[in-house]
Amino acid sequence: MSLILCGLVLSHVIELPTKVLTFVALGVPTTIYLSSRWFIGAILVILTGTGTDSIMRTHPHADRTDWGYRYTFWGLPCTLTLLALFLLPLSPDKFFWLGGLGLTGVGLCLTLIAQYHTIDRHDRRYGAARWGLNLAVYLSVLIFCTLIYSMRARSLLSATTIALLGAALGAELLRPLHAEQRTQRIWLYAITGGALLGEVAWALNHLSLSGTAGGLFLLLVFYVITGLARQHLAGRLLRRVIAEFTIVSIIGLGLLHFV
Repeated sequence: MSLILCGLVLSHVIELPTKVLTFVALGVPTTIYLSSRWFIGAILVILTGTGTDSIMRTHPHADRTDWGYRYTFWGLPCTLTLLALFLLPLSPDKFFWLGGLGLTGVGLCLTLIAQYHTIDRHDRRYGAARWGLNLAVYLSVLIFCTLIYSMRARSLLSATTIALLGAALGAELLRPLHAEQRTQRIWLYAITGGALLGEVAWALNHLSLSGTAGGLFLLLVFYVITGLARQHLAGRLLRRVIAEFTIVSIIGLGLLHFV
């Protein structure tokens, strides 16, 4: 945690020369500006992921699990680190910046603690931890999708990023209740859901929605996709459940008219 917070501080202080990467994708010239924040962000993501893995493997039920199960823990902490990396520079002054840095540390600690308590289904804190992680995932999807959609970047970049985000965070929601369960189907559903979310984001780039409306719509799509997948994996995808998700979708689409 100290290394991650130090990395966030360094990203605010160090400025390296920006590299310009230009290529042609789908017949259209595309330019990516690789700044020092990209380089530090890549290092922080690796540190966050490996640190999360080392903590989760200390649990008695997770010491011999396969890599697929352990990787389901990476998505949310890495997403929180990336959000801090890009949101902290938007702080109006140093006091807000320091407050955001402190909240980042607290948020990451709480996330790792909650994830640890969800490894054992019979843990007495499992319910509260799972509820908190679900809320953190949905908030992360909303904020990240709103930021990306507001940037109006090329669909090749923005939709791909949203697809990766959806797959990583979807795996957090779909993680099996028992560490001994195999995760091939979990990752199949998570990657499929992420691809569908990316395709929706690609289509939304052709509409003139506001950043907030676009983020809310993508959150609604993510909620429905992961919710149906989770119910199916649990063997509870009944007509009543499908009707509930249909009603939620209709209400959500109706509320978007007021955004």
